[in-house]
Amino acid sequence: QIVPTRSIPAGISALVPFEPSRGAAENAAEMIETLATVATGAVTVASRDAKLDGLEVRKGEYLGLCEGTPIASSPSFEVAARAVADRLVATQPGVLTLLTGADDHDVGALVAALEHAHPQTELEVHVGGQPHYALLLGAE
Repeated sequence: QIVPTRSIPAGISALVPFEPSRGAAENAAEMIETLATVATGAVTVASRDAKLDGLEVRKGEYLGLCEGTPIASSPSFEVAARAVADRLVATQPGVLTLLTGADDHDVGALVAALEHAHPQTELEVHVGGQPHYALLLGAE
C-alpha cells in the first residue's frame, strides 16, 4: 500500500510508526494519522528575481518555504532558516528535524539559537545530502 507524502521530512515522519508485525492497511492508517501532525519547510537558493506571494526574492538569496509557501528571503542562510524553523515550531512544538543539504551548511549557530528560543522543542539534525535544498525541516 502506498502512503502519499508531499516532502522528504513528511515521508520520514510517516515511517516512524511503521511496525513490521502489522498488516499493510493498519500500518498505512497509522502513517496517515502521523502525517496529519507534521508541518514541513525548506530553505533553497532562488534561481531568479521574483515576487512570490508578496515576498520580494532576489536571485542567489536564500528562500524559506513553509508547506511550500514562501515566507522569507535573505542573503543569510541562518536568517531564512530561522524564519522557517520558528514558524514550524509555532505550529508543532514537539520535535523539529533538520536535514542538511549537499552544501552542508554549518547549522550549529542555528541549532543554538533554536534551543534558546524554543527550549520545549527537541531538535534532531541529520545529514540529508539533498542537492537543491540547503535545509529541509519537519516539525511534529
